[in-house]
Amino acid sequence: MGKYDRFDKFDLEKMTEAETQKKHEYVIKNCKCQGCPTYVQGDAPIGYCFPMSGTSKNIQWEKDCICGTCPIYKEYELTHTHYCTRCSQICQALKEEGPWGIGH
Repeated sequence: MGKYDRFDKFDLEKMTEAETQKKHEYVIKNCKCQGCPTYVQGDAPIGYCFPMSGTSKNIQWEKDCICGTCPIYKEYELTHTHYCTRCSQICQALKEEGPWGIGH
């Protein structure tokens, strides 16, 4: 088990660059970001829960979040919301835990 397994729900630490890209494409294809009230039409890339997507450059206001209903959220047992404005699953988990919780 890697140091960040409890944060890295996508198992990125164990993947090659090609595998990471393939998983990123899978997340984008199957996410519900474009159906969210917070989403701004034309924003890209979507799949904000995935670390390689980053946050939106266009969303200004958080509205009702639908992350919890997304098949990616369920498949990877994600635990946060508003990835589009707050950052990816890994980022939010690390912020929540803080540096004092890593490795303890």
